[in-house]
Amino acid sequence: CALPICISRRQREINLSYPAPIRNLTVQLRNNCGSDAFILSEVFDHRYYDFALPFEPGTILDLGANAGFVSLFLGRKYPRATLACVEPISTNVAGLRRNLQLNGIAAIIFAGAVSISDGTIQMCMDTLDYGHKVAGIGYGKAIAGRMIEVESLTVPSIMKQLNWARIGLLKVDIEGYEGVLLKENCGWLRNVDSLCVECHEGYGEPDLISLAREFGFSPPSRLAGIWLLTRNGLSSER
Repeated sequence: CALPICISRRQREINLSYPAPIRNLTVQLRNNCGSDAFILSEVFDHRYYDFALPFEPGTILDLGANAGFVSLFLGRKYPRATLACVEPISTNVAGLRRNLQLNGIAAIIFAGAVSISDGTIQMCMDTLDYGHKVAGIGYGKAIAGRMIEVESLTVPSIMKQLNWARIGLLKVDIEGYEGVLLKENCGWLRNVDSLCVECHEGYGEPDLISLAREFGFSPPSRLAGIWLLTRNGLSSER
């Protein structure tokens, strides 16, 4: 159920109630052509990230955190895990911070784009707040918005700043850049225990099968809206 508690021209905060382990949430939804509402539905109604793992992750890295709805779900499902989020778009980062704060979920936030090299990277802005993407890549849908420059960070650099030896669960939803991130300079994948990926145009099951073979994951499992890979010898079945 949902009950509005604060309404403005740009956003509203609503109370939501779900079965355990999510229970009660307060989330900020922006007036952004339905982008926030769409992701909220994927996460909490269609339960994209309600998969079973053969272990409880101690660390969770959310790449492409947007306004934080997946981080909220995973933070409630794995309350003992240390959570970190990466999001390059400043308006999304503001929503992410607010949603984590409203629900008392602690997370380290990196306001930048994950990349295969540290520095800066060009991004192309979409009309929808979930569609902004790294410019000049051959993956994901074609968009033609204005360009911005953002800080870029590699996964090893993020892990070093966090002082993490391993990533228990890596979530990847980066509008096609997975086709670059998971193919180039990606030896760090050997330090990932499970991986969930939303695939976009140009990157899919054959690529994930190759990745699984190279880095020791079990064959990818197709779930509602995402793909899940875990370590060999560990079942991802419910």
